[in-house]
Amino acid sequence: MVKPIAGTSKAARRRGPLTRMAGLAALLLYALMATVAQASTVLVSDTTLVSGSETAVFAFEAPGPGTVSVQLTNLDWPQALSSLSFMAATGNRVLSPWAADAGSGTWGLSFQVASPGRYFADIMAVAGGALDLGAYSFSLSFTPAAPVPLPASGTLLLGGVTALIGLLLWRRGALASSAGPLAPRLAR
Repeated sequence: MVKPIAGTSKAARRRGPLTRMAGLAALLLYALMATVAQASTVLVSDTTLVSGSETAVFAFEAPGPGTVSVQLTNLDWPQALSSLSFMAATGNRVLSPWAADAGSGTWGLSFQVASPGRYFADIMAVAGGALDLGAYSFSLSFTPAAPVPLPASGTLLLGGVTALIGLLLWRRGALASSAGPLAPRLAR
């Protein structure tokens, strides 16, 4: 014989597992519907010390059409660079030129790539001050144009939980109708 839990009614004890299963199904449905999959990938990240005037070219691969975001920081070490500029290009055309004002700070830029392939980031920097030294930090990240599809396993899991809840409800209803007046005792 099952001993009652203090402070709970028979009806509350009977619907406990079913209520938990329904809550789990609702939580899974919310998680599947609320998830917006966006896979952003860091393509290049670098920090460079500049002595005098320097140019650096970084090659990167875009996996498909999407947006490339650039973050370029003129570091104040030992003092800010006097000039800093960026250019993104393919093998035969410029995609996005950009020049920053002198002084330390972080600048952001985004440009579109239409197809997968090899692209180039060209950074030109000129140091200043008595030491003729400076530094910059830069990163490129890629976000695909189309959202990343979620795997079908989430849908299958939700369907299985829903079927289990339906089976429990059907079984509880079948027991209640076949037992007649004994239904509350059998449905525990």
